[in-house]
Amino acid sequence: MRNRLFLLFIASVTFLLYSCDAGLKGDPNENQPPKTFLTVDSVNLPEGQRLVSQINISWWGNDPDGYVVGYEFQIGDIQPDGWVYTTSTDSTFVLPIEEGNMDADVQFTVRAVDNEGAVDPDPPSIIFPIRNSPPSISFNLFQTPPDTTFRVASFGFTATDPDGDANLNRIEIALNDTTSWQVLEPDANFITIRIDDTVADPFADIFLGRSALTTDLQFDTILLDQENTFYARAIDNAGAISPLIEDTWFVKRQTSSILFLNDFFGTQTQSRLDFHRQLLAANGITEVDVMNISDGTATGGRRVQLSQAFPDRSLGAPTINKMLAEWDYIYWISDDLNRNIGYALELTLDFFDNGGKMFVNIPIRFIPDDNPLLEFLPFERVQPVPSGQQSFIIQNNAVVVPNESIPNPPFLQFRRNQLAVNPVVPFGETVPLFEAPFRTRNALGIISDYDGPKLIAATNPEESLLFFGVDLTEFTSDSELEELVRLLTIDILGFSQ
Repeated sequence: MRNRLFLLFIASVTFLLYSCDAGLKGDPNENQPPKTFLTVDSVNLPEGQRLVSQINISWWGNDPDGYVVGYEFQIGDIQPDGWVYTTSTDSTFVLPIEEGNMDADVQFTVRAVDNEGAVDPDPPSIIFPIRNSPPSISFNLFQTPPDTTFRVASFGFTATDPDGDANLNRIEIALNDTTSWQVLEPDANFITIRIDDTVADPFADIFLGRSALTTDLQFDTILLDQENTFYARAIDNAGAISPLIEDTWFVKRQTSSILFLNDFFGTQTQSRLDFHRQLLAANGITEVDVMNISDGTATGGRRVQLSQAFPDRSLGAPTINKMLAEWDYIYWISDDLNRNIGYALELTLDFFDNGGKMFVNIPIRFIPDDNPLLEFLPFERVQPVPSGQQSFIIQNNAVVVPNESIPNPPFLQFRRNQLAVNPVVPFGETVPLFEAPFRTRNALGIISDYDGPKLIAATNPEESLLFFGVDLTEFTSDSELEELVRLLTIDILGFSQ
């Protein structure tokens, strides 16, 4: 029985092998190429009408004996090596128009590729009648210079093209002379110029972007102490030019290493400027560059909006920082801590990084401990009036007390009662300079002694920022104000023209 089953198994295997060998005879079928289809196979427009050059095109393919793995397309006349491979079945194209022409009839061809590398031998094409539209360009809001600047100015702009921004070819900019253009990449949208007015033929370097990247571009058409006009235009791949945009502002020549920021608000703006300039002149500093930043009103304890003499606050970096860093020294006066000094921390980073020194003369008024100005000034906080008291008082004829480290300190005496001045509390590293004999006064006018902080003038430990917290006009005529200014600005901060 076992032998019979074995013989039957051998016969079955022999039959199967014979059958399989018989099935392998004959030639296999050749691979069939895929077929390609365009979603739209023709463009029919009313006479005289054309499409914009940015067009979305879609397609698909199938394969009778395999599957489609991708596609190859060409734009324009078919070239043997001009195929571009993609796995997508649609894309947005900016079809080319020869430079100088407005219209073009552009052919688009696509063919499928199957899993064995075969391509559609008869790929479909479509002709797109297109018309180029000129680009446009406009200045960005708040990204042009104020009415007057010194060496630094910035311009922000945006170029667009109705045929698609990929159709933009370049941005061109000029200064005062539209026969001489500087060329920027089409995605450029912000430039800063820095003028060198120390040479016989002034010029301006051009920096790119909000990071102020250095370029090899320059303007050599600067007009000092005159109005200047900046121009910009966009040009597309077909050579179409946008309408010209322009902005005019006044450029002042920088004459000194010292910038005087006059932020004294009200009717005494000019007289305060004259007063301080006389004190500087008495010490040999006769040339300063002046910026009047006293516009705007600080109300309700709120910080005034940044002066319009500066570029917009959004251009703190790079423009205002780069602008203020052009000076070695800043002399800043104001009547209120809620004015432009509140922006100094964010606007003077480059100035101090470059080794700048600053003198600030602003009467000390109480500001809360969370005021960001306290991150800038060289003291920890402003001392509040003690509980049960109405105000601090420095009585008339009181004498300022200098720090014992000051050699030959100037004599300073108050000419009247001071009821709106607070002392400041120093940091551990604050360098104290002067104190005042503060007392307190209650609602009944009764004056009491006071044992708290009495500091009114100090510097930071680096002696790069010096704050004096009393209006200098509050001292008697025999006070040694010229000596005070020399001590603070020249002896301590190193001011020089």
